[in-house]
Amino acid sequence: MIELRHLSKQFDELTVLHDIDLRIRSNEIVVLLGPSGSGKSTLLRCINLLEDPSSGSMQVGDALWVHTMSAAEKKKAVREIRKRTGMVFQSFNLFPHLTAIENVMIAPMTVKQIAKSQAYEIAESLLAKVGLADKKDVHPSRLSGGQKQRVAIAQSLAMEPQIMLFDEPTSALDPELTGEVLSVMKQLALDGMTMIVVTHEMKFAKNVANHIIFMSDGVIQEEAPPETFFAQPKTERARKFLHQLTHI
Repeated sequence: MIELRHLSKQFDELTVLHDIDLRIRSNEIVVLLGPSGSGKSTLLRCINLLEDPSSGSMQVGDALWVHTMSAAEKKKAVREIRKRTGMVFQSFNLFPHLTAIENVMIAPMTVKQIAKSQAYEIAESLLAKVGLADKKDVHPSRLSGGQKQRVAIAQSLAMEPQIMLFDEPTSALDPELTGEVLSVMKQLALDGMTMIVVTHEMKFAKNVANHIIFMSDGVIQEEAPPETFFAQPKTERARKFLHQLTHI
């Protein structure tokens, strides 16, 4: 489903990702863990090509991006990869002047040229899926943080992605609102959606993920199933990370 080979990312003289090799299978729930500044969010943004990797190659489904491609080839690859990936950010990225249902409708109508009536049906169904059928005509300013994030998830699902990327989707939420967003993500996992999640929610990582990737200093330090990683981390850096979490 996703394969990265020798992927690196530099910002001027700073190398944020170092020679990343990674393979993620269809229907896999992968959680990226690591200290702040370890490169987790940058890796997600490279997979969705919001950041242009500095070297290497990436395959998402049958879409291929290679650093040595021409500008025209890269432009086509970006378009193809973004068709296959949905992304949910910390800050909900909703249009404030549009209602919840209009926020969900806009991408299918503008990108896929879907008729308004069909887009409305899709959006209505997705808002019901995330538990917000009764909020479809409400503007973001009148929604709680958890509700906004669930609209953002519906917005991403409206493009029918093969893969969902979540960049700390609950970090801006109060604890009581975090649960409602994680509940939607758990249901997506049960539905078989391939997901890559950057999060500090260890319970989600333990109970929902089937693969943990631990990063530090722009390098993948270790990969393991959650039961192995949390019980017997292999590296000293991972052991220190988990020890700090349990003593917060």
